[in-house]
Amino acid sequence: MEKNVILAFSDFAMRKNLIWFFSTHRQKGIYARTLLLPRSDFPVHMNHEERVKMDEQISTACNVDDLYKWQWNQNKPTFVLHDGPPYANGDVHLGHAVNKILKDIFARYKAMSGFRVHFRPGWDCHGLPVELLAIKSVDENSRRDPILVRKRAKEFALKAVQSQMDSFKKWAIMADWKNPYLTLDKEYEGKELEIFKILHQHGLVYRAYRPVYWSPSSRTALAESELEYVTNHCTEAVYFKYSVVNFPKKILALQPTDRIWALVWTTMPWTLAFNNAICFGEKLVYILAKIKSEYYIFAMDAIDRLRNLLKLEIEVKSTFQGSFLSGLYYACPMQPDHALPFYSAEHVTSAKGTGLVHTSFAHGFEDFAVAVEHGEEVKCFVDEDGRYRRELGPDLGGLQVQTEGQAAVLEKFKKYILTKENVTQSYPYDWRTKQPVIVRSSKQWFIDTEQLKKAALDQLNDVNFYPANFAQSFKEVLARRPAWCISRQRVWGVPVPIFYDPETNEPIESNSLLENTVRLIQQHGSDIWWHSQAGDFAVDDTTMKLCKSDEILDIWFDSGVSWAAALDEQRKSSADLIVEGMDQLRGWFQSLLLTSVAVEQRSPYKNVLLHGFVLDEQGHKMSKSVGNVITPDAVISGQGEIGSKQIPAVGVDGLRLWVAQCAADRTHIPVGPQSLLTVKQTLGQLRSTLCFLLGVLNDFDCSNDSVEYDRLLVVDKYMLHVLAEFQNSMKSAYESFSALEAVTRAVQFSNGSVSKFYCTTVKDRLYCERAESLKRRSAQTVLHEVQTAFTSAVAPLLPYLAEEVHFYRNGKLGSFVFQKGWYDCPQQWTDKTLSDRMDPLLKARGRFLADYGKQNTYKFSICINDVSLKENIALLWSNSADAVVELADLFRVGQLQIGYNTNDNEFDVASVQHPLCSRCRRYICQLLYCTIPPRGFVNVRSYAFHKWIFRDHGTFERLRCQYYTHTPRFVPPFVFILHPDLSLLRRCVEVVVDQINAGRIQRDDIPGQYLKLIEKTTSRKIFFQSDVDNTTVKLEKLEH
Repeated sequence: MEKNVILAFSDFAMRKNLIWFFSTHRQKGIYARTLLLPRSDFPVHMNHEERVKMDEQISTACNVDDLYKWQWNQNKPTFVLHDGPPYANGDVHLGHAVNKILKDIFARYKAMSGFRVHFRPGWDCHGLPVELLAIKSVDENSRRDPILVRKRAKEFALKAVQSQMDSFKKWAIMADWKNPYLTLDKEYEGKELEIFKILHQHGLVYRAYRPVYWSPSSRTALAESELEYVTNHCTEAVYFKYSVVNFPKKILALQPTDRIWALVWTTMPWTLAFNNAICFGEKLVYILAKIKSEYYIFAMDAIDRLRNLLKLEIEVKSTFQGSFLSGLYYACPMQPDHALPFYSAEHVTSAKGTGLVHTSFAHGFEDFAVAVEHGEEVKCFVDEDGRYRRELGPDLGGLQVQTEGQAAVLEKFKKYILTKENVTQSYPYDWRTKQPVIVRSSKQWFIDTEQLKKAALDQLNDVNFYPANFAQSFKEVLARRPAWCISRQRVWGVPVPIFYDPETNEPIESNSLLENTVRLIQQHGSDIWWHSQAGDFAVDDTTMKLCKSDEILDIWFDSGVSWAAALDEQRKSSADLIVEGMDQLRGWFQSLLLTSVAVEQRSPYKNVLLHGFVLDEQGHKMSKSVGNVITPDAVISGQGEIGSKQIPAVGVDGLRLWVAQCAADRTHIPVGPQSLLTVKQTLGQLRSTLCFLLGVLNDFDCSNDSVEYDRLLVVDKYMLHVLAEFQNSMKSAYESFSALEAVTRAVQFSNGSVSKFYCTTVKDRLYCERAESLKRRSAQTVLHEVQTAFTSAVAPLLPYLAEEVHFYRNGKLGSFVFQKGWYDCPQQWTDKTLSDRMDPLLKARGRFLADYGKQNTYKFSICINDVSLKENIALLWSNSADAVVELADLFRVGQLQIGYNTNDNEFDVASVQHPLCSRCRRYICQLLYCTIPPRGFVNVRSYAFHKWIFRDHGTFERLRCQYYTHTPRFVPPFVFILHPDLSLLRRCVEVVVDQINAGRIQRDDIPGQYLKLIEKTTSRKIFFQSDVDNTTVKLEKLEH
């Protein structure tokens, strides 16, 4: 008997018993055990204990200190990520996580893509919060001891640094943790004072008496960047009247006894105690109006507001330009012996109030400018605690200006108040104490920003901002910046290294004295300023008496010189990237830029990435009193509840995924149980896809089993094209510093291109084909590349997941994915021609699945009629037999034919009327239905052959069939039919027999009386045709 007989038995009883064996063991799952199903121990889901344990294991194996050292020692170009220092105060919060994780994502990407990354973490250790902690920790008598306060403050700062560092390392932040920069280190302080010395020598630092934001709660001056504007600040606005003493009454036909009042409006009534002038707008139109029996001057635009507020008739007596008020004077009830002037000022408008502005020279920036313009003396009667000085008399002296003092002023001068109203406005608060500030004039040290602005703005033209719209915002904020007040009246910080003449209290201008002071602080640290006497800093030839400054430098100056103090040899060029919150547009971004431009005439950074601020899911700030605070540890391990909802545990990678998915490109970053549950689900989807990839690659050795590109199936080549495009898109996202785009593309690729498209298409090949078959190895080759490339692409985002996948694939745990570097796809994979030809087929597939996708599509047969689709098929597949098999998988149908007729339908859909394969559950197409040759073929030769079908009465029936030498539209697999209800595709019979022969179906699973029968049958009597190209030859032999 010929070896290519499809099925023949020499003994009827053997046939019958073998059929019994297959039918019996189908129910026992013997067919299922022959399927090559995915096998992997990689967990898709873990409880929080398992997740924390796994994170700890990976963290230990992938030590970030060793990883940073390894990449830094590579001989590669340097990428400098300059770390903005967080405050060394308190525990970490989600704002820290957002900032540090975003930095780490791009640092890891750059290190994987051909750079060594300089990422030196830093901490801002000085400032009021730490000093207040230190003050609270000592007794009342020691709080005035600067040495003790500084000692305690340093202890608090170093403890916070260590605590925060441990958390940052726990989040897999790869940085130079063994060499951080701290603003309290003497090396840093020394370099900071070097910068101060240069600025001072260039005439950019000066001392002046001028208004500054002052925090009574902190007892110090504040810069604009140290303010928080509270939008719902409620205050009492007052309409206050002053008697005009030289108004020309005759011109307006008024009686000499008529009294004229100038009506002003102010939202800071406490400043009425020291009114200095009334300002008006020259171009505004003013009126003289009669209200009841009195006459008032105010802007025409305010008349409706006053009518609504007073509920009184207002009779307009005269109108005039603002210039008419020039030269007029008024009597101030606080200074009854003085006539005070009206001054024209550009800042006056009539949009609010009365168009006449109460002016107090010492307590407003515009007010101070008016005083300077007119040569007026400026005196401040508010002390460092925000209280009225004793010079104002017993009625006001010692009272806090914004509370009891304001109430006293209103009571004392209530007869001059026409009316009052409550207004809600945006008002500056101390960012640390959360208390309102005041504007107060005092002697302070300033940096002359006017000399630096133009050069700084010019430098910004070469800086990239992400998002780009913030570039213009930053320029506008910088252009409006006033002089930078750099002195603070505290002790925990770097001293202002200036000495004063004790007799005149004027600073001593001596370069040699300044240089010697800087040198001593560089050698001994800033504590020497408080431990030593002023004379200890004097140079040899100095005999004058010295008095040390009792001020420290602004912490924004501390951190603002980090480009010089922290980057060391990396100062040769600007930092490649800085990443901070949007609030730093008014803070660190400016201080870095201004100091660098002043000293080195260049921007200290090339790229600026901004992120938003963390709020709860309702858009509210987090507060312990409200109970909506979520900590990073709670996100990682699922600790606590918000309301009645449990915080889901998402692990370190989940925390990083939340940052990339929710924190990038947003002003407000939502966090809560619902948003974290979404992150957990997304992470689960990624893990599910990777688990499948690991499972189907469990028997694949890339070094031995890979299929060359030219031998891959068409759909497999197309998937490599999709993979190459994905990898390029990920690279583009990272290069443009968009973590959100990167994670979005990764999720879309995993869920769409890999899971829903490719894995669905090749799943049948992976499960049901022979293990070593070309079809299966072709798919595995592609899936291996997908797994490798995808793991590389998401490694910067999810480093623990990447290394976990590598461990389950290769059995090694460490920083292997990272050290392998970025996976670049071969250029050969990018095939636009292939993509263009596949695109119409995929669109047709999409339309078919849109209509039938909710059903079992394998029950359907498709006949493609569209000419353009058939042309693309002919261009993609040289063999139509291969085409219909691949396309059937692509369309997820039981049978696909390429029609030779053309009709209006793109494709026709019909139900498959054939039996299911008992092993792979695919529909079997009988050869009898598929033997019509395509139209246009000539010299078609046909051959007869036989197939055997077992009938119910226990006999085999031989059917005569026709077969054509030219490949028909659809050549189905040959069929091994044991019984009408127990049919197997040819490939499934092959696999079953292979499994029996290989012993993968255990001998114990086979009844003893059939074991010999099965072994004899499978080894001698069953042979299969496996080569479609040689089918005709075999059938000829059969016919013979």
